[in-house]
Amino acid sequence: MKNLLLAVLFLTSFNSYSQSSSPCSLWPRYDQEIFPSVDTTYNVIYGSNSDYQGVNQILKMDIYQPSGDTLSQRPLIIFAHGGSFVAGDKANTDQINLCTHFAKRGYVTATINYRLGMFPINGATATDAVYRACQDMKAAIRFFRKDAATTNLYNVDPTVIFIGGTSAGAFTALHTAYMNTYAELPATIDTSVIGNLEGNSGNPGYSSEANAVINLCGALGESSWIVPGDIPLCSMHGTADGTVPYSSQMLYLFGIVPIMVVDGSYAIHNYINTFSHPATMYTWYGADHVPYDGGTASAIAYLDTTLRFVSNFLYTYSGCIPSDPNPLANTVYTTTGIGSQSAALSVTASSPASDFIRLNHVGEKGIVRVYDEAGRKVTSLAVDNASETFNISCSNYQNGIYAVHYETVKGVEILKVVVCH
Repeated sequence: MKNLLLAVLFLTSFNSYSQSSSPCSLWPRYDQEIFPSVDTTYNVIYGSNSDYQGVNQILKMDIYQPSGDTLSQRPLIIFAHGGSFVAGDKANTDQINLCTHFAKRGYVTATINYRLGMFPINGATATDAVYRACQDMKAAIRFFRKDAATTNLYNVDPTVIFIGGTSAGAFTALHTAYMNTYAELPATIDTSVIGNLEGNSGNPGYSSEANAVINLCGALGESSWIVPGDIPLCSMHGTADGTVPYSSQMLYLFGIVPIMVVDGSYAIHNYINTFSHPATMYTWYGADHVPYDGGTASAIAYLDTTLRFVSNFLYTYSGCIPSDPNPLANTVYTTTGIGSQSAALSVTASSPASDFIRLNHVGEKGIVRVYDEAGRKVTSLAVDNASETFNISCSNYQNGIYAVHYETVKGVEILKVVVCH
C-alpha cells in the first residue's frame, strides 16, 4: 500500500515543481537532450558498512548534473553497475553513458558503488551479496532525501527518485523495489548478522522508497514478490543473453557455478501482466548480455534504443507524451510470446525467405512496425481494413532477424521473423 501511495505522490509531485511548471510544460526537457554538457562530482561518500569479510567499506557515488541548470528541484535516477556482485565499478562505461545522457535531459543522475564479494560461491552467499547491495542502494536513496532536507547541494526533488541498473545493478534495483517485506526474504538471509531490510549503510531516518525501476538485463528471485500497488517497472533484455536468463532459468556465476533459478525480464513481465501492473518491456531479439555497452557501431545503436525507451517510460509516467514514441514506450503493453501467431495477424515468408514477408491480417485495426536487431524502426504500415494481406519486400533490408510489432488499442504483440537469407 505504501508503494501505491508513493506512486500517486510521484504523479502529483512530478507535475508540480516549485516553479509551478509541469514536466510537460518544460518540454523538451526530460524528453530530449537539451544540455550540451554535464558537471560530475566524483567519489561522494554516501555511507559505509561491513563487507562480506567483516571489513568496513566506505560507499561512494558519482553524481551528474546538467551544466548551467537553474531548476531548483529535479528528478533523480540512481544507477548501479554490473559485475556479478564480485566486480564492476561506478565508472563502468555503460554507467557513465547512462548518467551523462540522462543528465543532459535534465535529470540528476548518480552511479553508485556497493559492497561486492561472496565466499564460498553458492546460492546462499550470492543471495547475501544481493541483499547487501540493496541495503546500499537504499542508503543512497536516503542520502539524497537527507541532502534535500538539509544542505540541498544537488537540487533533487525528494519525491521523484528512480532506481535502476545494468545486470547485477538491475538485480539490485529490482530487489530493492520488490523484495520489500520480511516474508519475501529468502530463508538463508540472517538479518541478525547482515541487518534488516533498511540496512545500516547510512542516512537513517529518511525514506528509501523509489518511484519506479529501470531493469536493464536483470532478474528477480521471485516474480511473485511484485504485487498490485508496487511501483512501475521498465525492462530491457536480449533473447540470447548468456549471463542473466531472459526468462526463468538457472543463473550461473561466470557461466560455470550454478547459483539459483531466477526470473528474468521476460518471466517478470509475463507474470505482472496477469494483474495489469504498470510496466513496459523491450526485447532485443538475438542480442546477448548488455548489448549497449561498448564503442562498436552496434553497441551505439543499442544504446540509442536504450536511452529512448527508458526516457519514454519515465516521461510517460510523468503524465507526458514523448515526442518520439519509437521504440514503443508510450503505453503499457502485453507481450504474447516470441514467435507466436496472433489470431489477428499471422506472418509467413517465401521459401526461402529471400523475396518477401507476408502479413495476413484479420480483425483489429492497428499499426504494424518492423524493428531490426538493434531496436531501430525500419518500417511501419497502417492496418485500416478488417481483412488485409500485404507483403514486406526483403530487398529493402539486410540479412538478419527482425521483430514485427502489431499494435492496436488493446495492446502490442511481438513476433520474431527472419526476413532475409
